[in-house]
Amino acid sequence: MQKNLTQWLKYITELHPCEIELGLDRITQVGKRLGVINFDAQIITVAGTNGKGTTCAFLEEILIQAGYKVGVYSSPHILSYTERLRITQNELSAQAHCLAFEQVEAYRGLISLSYFEYITLACLILLKNAHCDFILLEVGLGGRLDATNMVQSDISVITTIALDHIDLLGDSREKIGFEKAGVFRANKIAICGELEPPQSLRAHAKKTGTKIRYAGKDFSYLETQNSWQWSGKSTLIDLEKTLMPIQNASTALAVIEALDININENVLRKAIAKAHLAGRLQRVARDSKIETYLDVAHNPQSSLYLSTQLQRIANNKSTECRIFAIIGMLEDKDIIGTFDALNVQLYELNLISLSCPRGASAKTLLNKCKQSQRQYANVNCYENIELAYQSVLKRARNTDIIIIFGSFYTVSDFLTYMQG
Repeated sequence: MQKNLTQWLKYITELHPCEIELGLDRITQVGKRLGVINFDAQIITVAGTNGKGTTCAFLEEILIQAGYKVGVYSSPHILSYTERLRITQNELSAQAHCLAFEQVEAYRGLISLSYFEYITLACLILLKNAHCDFILLEVGLGGRLDATNMVQSDISVITTIALDHIDLLGDSREKIGFEKAGVFRANKIAICGELEPPQSLRAHAKKTGTKIRYAGKDFSYLETQNSWQWSGKSTLIDLEKTLMPIQNASTALAVIEALDININENVLRKAIAKAHLAGRLQRVARDSKIETYLDVAHNPQSSLYLSTQLQRIANNKSTECRIFAIIGMLEDKDIIGTFDALNVQLYELNLISLSCPRGASAKTLLNKCKQSQRQYANVNCYENIELAYQSVLKRARNTDIIIIFGSFYTVSDFLTYMQG
């Protein structure tokens, strides 16, 4: 009897004792059997603490607008597993994924694969069958030992480097930088969008003979009040501002320049303005007139950026605009550091419990909030996002905004609630 997608995902989850087990030995053995180590397409591997998804979204939009067939493998998904793979911005069917799982199962033999290894192989099969011009691989965790690093890439990208997943990647930017730099390839181009790369990254680039281009040295961007400009070997001025990080748009433009393909300037402008990604300052349509935004920011670095964008939205909206935040986080994240980084005047904090593995309770968030350097006058706790959102709607005015963030699970819970 053939399995459906739900049955396959349950099987894959139970197959291996760990959801994530870093290392390339197991997946490389199966990858060679399946023929998904090398591709005819140009492979761009994107690593980094924050900004991987948005950098891929900018690159995807630019390349598609320029007429190329583009495949994107990303993680995690928000609502549906099929979100993890896009071919020219379209998800594949559940049946297609099931057929790919059957191939992995047939070729793995007695090799035990983790959840991420298994689904990575399946998505690589689908990408190979799609005959893309470009394939964007978003690293799941770290870089050096991540399953995606099995594939031989043409260009490697580092977006940002900050403390996250310290139990697996190390407790310093130097250690984490080394892990991220593991995606570099000898005599291949690498783009580093991190403005202050650790010495470990620079040293690894030199050791491997990687042709690396650094933000602030080989390319740069400059923001003005209403626009921004990018400079590399050429210059683009008066670019339209976007809610997604301009730093990541700049990194994407550096990748396009490194590809040495001729893309019309008007195409670049249109694509940068149009690019978007679910859960990245995503505005959701509700019956209420109160603007509601979703964001997956879940660590200090991403929360600091979120703060700047919230302030910009509030300033453009009204002098009377108040920001109501609904926050749900995983207990193994830097919760105190995230509260510290919220460099924006939040009128009210509404803390929720996440009912998922590693989900923090509202009480835990409250205790962490009290330890933060920032003091918040209005703090409430709720058992779930539905209770929090309905309560906030009763207090907020049409001139206010609501931001829901802290985890992919938080965004997923809200979207699930929206769908009834």
